Amino acid sequence: MIYAYPCELIPDEDGGLVALFPDVPEAITGGKNRTEALAMAEDALATALAGYVHAQWEIPTPSQPATGQELVAVNRSTWISWLRSRACHRS
Repeated sequence: MIYAYPCELIPDEDGGLVALFPDVPEAITGGKNRTEALAMAEDALATALAGYVHAQWEIPTPSQPATGQELVAVNRSTWISWLRSRACHRS
């Protein structure tokens, strides 16, 4: 299962971009340019969702991306780790 979440890239006052996830409001980051902001967004998303797993909260279902939004995915090895962690919490 691969989860890809819509990400909004919003210009900031310093000329960089802020990355926000409507479905995962805890994941906020930014970068100097689009490439850096998206790389940082992947890490912020993984960190925020790890917090959901640790707190045993339901993982939000990704919404459909709106026009102009980027899709950012959490890599497979991260999901496997979380699923194992979640299984341990349940037993």
